[in-house]
Amino acid sequence: MGASIVFDQAADYYDDTRSLQPETQAAVIAQLAGELRDRGRCLEVGVGTGRIALDLHRSGVEMAGVDLSAPMLRKLVEKAGGQPPFPLALADATELPIPGRRLGGVVICHVLHLIESWRRAVEELVRVVRPGGVILVETATRHDGAPRDVFRHFWSVASPGDRPHRPGLTDVGVLDQVLGGLGFRTRLLAPVSERTERSLEQIVAGLERGIQSACWRLTEDVRRSAAEATREWVRGRYGSLDAPHAVGQTITWRAYDAPGGVLERGACPPLR
Repeated sequence: MGASIVFDQAADYYDDTRSLQPETQAAVIAQLAGELRDRGRCLEVGVGTGRIALDLHRSGVEMAGVDLSAPMLRKLVEKAGGQPPFPLALADATELPIPGRRLGGVVICHVLHLIESWRRAVEELVRVVRPGGVILVETATRHDGAPRDVFRHFWSVASPGDRPHRPGLTDVGVLDQVLGGLGFRTRLLAPVSERTERSLEQIVAGLERGIQSACWRLTEDVRRSAAEATREWVRGRYGSLDAPHAVGQTITWRAYDAPGGVLERGACPPLR
């Protein structure tokens, strides 16, 4: 089993830094619920704090979740009122504790790029989904402008000649080919756009704190030094750290329809 990046240290701030705006979240959940509702039990791999799965559960989707991080799962349970709202398991995406062909749908978001053995994880998704089921995978295109320039400068100072480490899948086109070769049909759900504003100081401060997984292998001293150098660079190029800058993304979910006939809605047996 290849190494995966574990998000233990992000549990307390993950929702603050990864959450979507309410209207964007509502649009995404409506899309996913439309794909998953009445399929029987569906699984989110890398369920984390429940950012997606809790809202799907509230929307009437019969959910389950697995994650490699116990602190992230504890945060999900805390958000749900202290009791697991649906079946949860501490498990790796490459070794799902689920019998084959048991699930009507699988959701996986911001996970495959973190898994070195991502092909093994994809094999597990294929193994557990039922004929006629669906695998939903999120992709996003960033439109960050100045904030993206700030990240690049910070990284060039913090780790010259290096690039942020992403051990797993970085080209979703490869996933299309892999699943297509197994008979899955690819559909693109309607893109959902989000646009907001952040100051460049907010960007630098987040990098200094190490909120992104790419920064976790940097020491605190390295992050602090790189942040100060980046602040100086920002002042020289943009003039102000506090002025707002546009931050946006276009979120597109890919639906991979499993071969083998039409799924009998509501007929998915319970997890064991």
